[in-house]
Amino acid sequence: MKKTSLTLTELTGMIGKTLGESFPGKYWLIAEINEIRENVSGHCYLELVEKDPGEDNILARCRANIWAYTWRMLKPYFETSTSRSLEKGMMILVEVSIEFHELYGLSLNIKDIDPVYTLGDLEKRRAEIIRQLEEEGIFNMNKSLNFPVLPSRIAVISSPVAAGYEDFVHQIKNNRKNYRLEITLFPALMQGNNAGKSVTNALDAVFEKEDQFDIVVILRGGGSGADLNCFNTYEIAAHIAQFPVPVITGIGHERDHTVAGMVSHTDLKTPTAVAEFLIDWFGDLDQILGNMGNRISKEVTRILSQNREFLDSAGKNLPTILRNNIYGKYRYLNSTGSILARSAVNFIHQSRHKLILEHSHFGFVIKNCLLRLKNKQQEFHKHLFPGSTRHLLRKEAEKLQLFDKSVSLNDPQNIIKKGYTLTTKNGRVIKNAKDVSEGDILETIFHDGRIHSKTIRIDTNNH
Repeated sequence: MKKTSLTLTELTGMIGKTLGESFPGKYWLIAEINEIRENVSGHCYLELVEKDPGEDNILARCRANIWAYTWRMLKPYFETSTSRSLEKGMMILVEVSIEFHELYGLSLNIKDIDPVYTLGDLEKRRAEIIRQLEEEGIFNMNKSLNFPVLPSRIAVISSPVAAGYEDFVHQIKNNRKNYRLEITLFPALMQGNNAGKSVTNALDAVFEKEDQFDIVVILRGGGSGADLNCFNTYEIAAHIAQFPVPVITGIGHERDHTVAGMVSHTDLKTPTAVAEFLIDWFGDLDQILGNMGNRISKEVTRILSQNREFLDSAGKNLPTILRNNIYGKYRYLNSTGSILARSAVNFIHQSRHKLILEHSHFGFVIKNCLLRLKNKQQEFHKHLFPGSTRHLLRKEAEKLQLFDKSVSLNDPQNIIKKGYTLTTKNGRVIKNAKDVSEGDILETIFHDGRIHSKTIRIDTNNH
């Protein structure tokens, strides 16, 4: 039986025709953007996925595209409506047609997009981030910090080329009251996919030098609302909320309100507003100090006026008071002098009597000491008497004679003469049988000669 065969082109053509007949219209589709890129020709290519609710497992995946002529209309429409750009992780509601190409396979052609659905999802996610921060107890941590009285050392996190940062620096350095504030820039990206990590890295760098700064200012002015996406993430919000130094944010426009701004100590809309806030803070403090100075001056004047009569009266009575005081001190000194003189006479008399007693006792002690020394001298002389010395030397000589006799008796030559012998091996005296092996040459020493022998057998007491 002959088998029917198809070419791949014929098979893919049949699949495309079947799909076209089965799905002839357009369909509204809910999906998450897993990848998105715009090529040089102006077309936008996406990968759409569906994930398991509550999990990160992908249940379905499909390629999609927005042709250039459609993308030129959908992109500004979506960004204007949502103040966000289409990006990875975003949930979208799009109208699609199903296409199948012989070379590229199945894909979805996006015709339209509903920004209202995405707005709802974004608000939902934002609400989830806020709820998470509140449940963790960190939402109001930075707000609860005391704002410094003189916030003159400022750490600024911003792009060094941003117009908002330049406006902030210009306004601070050229303020009308000439207040001097120290600004240190920590550069960071303020938009794009890497902005979130860049800002948190800058915060970490400030944290390492936190004792050098009074406040932290995060600035990002200008641009579209879509560029503020990174400031609605949990990572940046959690960093700001838990930062140990008060954080002021100026990262949006009047209509924008980011999660980062919500958790910061003070949220202002623009870099210019932040500069005005700081200048006004110093102005208010300057006014408070001025008012305090005026109140102190008035209070001092009032106290002086109230006490002027007392001072005048005291000035008039001062000579009489001084004379009376001097006379009283004079009488006291005379009385004290008399008492001191009597006390000195008594002290001298007592000291003289005590000296006589000490002199008598000292003489007695000297006599006893001399008598003891004389007795010791006589005893010492007795021990050194010549007869005692000769007796001691005679006894020591007898001991030496006995020792010499003992040494002579123990001399090996004398012991050998008595019939004993001495055996050596290689010049060393043999004391034990275990020190000799069969075949060893031994030397036996007698009082009248030496014998050299070879060991044939060794018998020990153990055998």
